[in-house]
Amino acid sequence: MNTAQPTHGDQDQHDAARMIGFLRASMRAQAERIVDTPAGFAVFSGTYFHSYDHNKFVVTHAGDLRAASETAERVLAAEGCAHRNIVVHDERLGELLAPQLLDTRHLHARDVLMRHDDRPADRPTDPAVIVAEIALDELRDTDRDSWQSELPHVSAEVIEQLVDRRVTRLRAAPQVTFLGVRDEHGRVVAHADLYLDAAAGIAQIEDVQTRSAHQGRGLARAVLDTALRRARHAGCDLVFLEASADDWPRRFYARLGFREVAVTHFFTRLPA
Repeated sequence: MNTAQPTHGDQDQHDAARMIGFLRASMRAQAERIVDTPAGFAVFSGTYFHSYDHNKFVVTHAGDLRAASETAERVLAAEGCAHRNIVVHDERLGELLAPQLLDTRHLHARDVLMRHDDRPADRPTDPAVIVAEIALDELRDTDRDSWQSELPHVSAEVIEQLVDRRVTRLRAAPQVTFLGVRDEHGRVVAHADLYLDAAAGIAQIEDVQTRSAHQGRGLARAVLDTALRRARHAGCDLVFLEASADDWPRRFYARLGFREVAVTHFFTRLPA
């Protein structure tokens, strides 16, 4: 009888598979239309056609790399997408697909999936910071400001569609909560999304943001701490988030007890 215990690497692979399954289910739940192919699936939204996140192809299998990239191109073109957005959750597969997608003018970015390991954070949160549930509509101004800063040259129509699309997140998991901190005027100045599937024992924390004038006060740390406690209270043994591989929040999350277990790839081609 084999009595060997699972290795740390085995556990990471198992956790990564659970995270990826959760992310894919969330994408499909938010879609208005899904196209399944042998290479993967595409999600589409006619309502939010300016949103790359709602109109993309997810590569899940690629026995033939060229066939996978050509399938993504064909399916997105058939839908009339002016952009191309391709997601690959497998690190090695993404690296193999990268050369041919870069040859067709796609931009390449990487995210890391980070799970929380239940170790104490390097500093305690400020007990004076009050984190509460917030309504979807309370995030509209914050979203608008964020998108206008990130995409200063796009039209007002595009900005409003990107703001409006947040409503689809209510379908992203069995239980969705928006957590935030308000200033003395009642305006939300820091927030995060919490997506829970208690039956599966998994939770995702997403879209952690603090308004620039309020950064450095531990607000994001307090929001994350509240989200973690809620996820653990719901019985979730796996709590994770996704961070850009090239940006500073990755290090911030590591200090709070999040550990990298997987890499995902994003290939984007902007409209001509």
